[in-house]
Amino acid sequence: MKKTLLFATLLSFALFSCGEKSTTTETQTETHVSGDSSSASSVSVNRSKTTSGIIDTYLAVKDALVADDVATAAAKSADLVSALKTYDIAGSQANDPEELERLQVEATGFAEKLATADIAAQRESFQALSVVMKDMLKIAGTDRTLYHQYCPMYKGNTGGMWLSANEDIKNPLFGSFMLTCGRVEETLELN
Repeated sequence: MKKTLLFATLLSFALFSCGEKSTTTETQTETHVSGDSSSASSVSVNRSKTTSGIIDTYLAVKDALVADDVATAAAKSADLVSALKTYDIAGSQANDPEELERLQVEATGFAEKLATADIAAQRESFQALSVVMKDMLKIAGTDRTLYHQYCPMYKGNTGGMWLSANEDIKNPLFGSFMLTCGRVEETLELN
């Protein structure tokens, strides 16, 4: 009975604290849950079709992690690795090809680590990949608006982020455990 009560208390705390963004005082706390992007910043990115395959496969891995589907996430990671490796930096006409190449190599390394049967390891690699992908797409451009989403509860409350094609929060870092935990931090909008 005590364990059940303790678990219920901890779960309640986690659900109520998820998505809160505190400003300088307690009375100024704003809550951003399930896609509320009213205070999210916006970044303008170049329109580019050259990253479509990378984005499509990244989102497929994200969706598999949202569904707690280890096997699909691992299988889709192979497609993502292939898309990253075959990405043509010269053809992208990016204004910082050296940085883009560095990010491509780093993203490929994280994507390769997704090919595991351990969902916790997949989620950790996916979060690291997401940080690199956001930076990469800011340079390379995108073919669609993307939402940088953030969950403050991930990794012992140090937080974690991912990219999504829509504002609704579907958390790949927790999956069904805390599916809607998070908020939109930034919108990558097309020029």
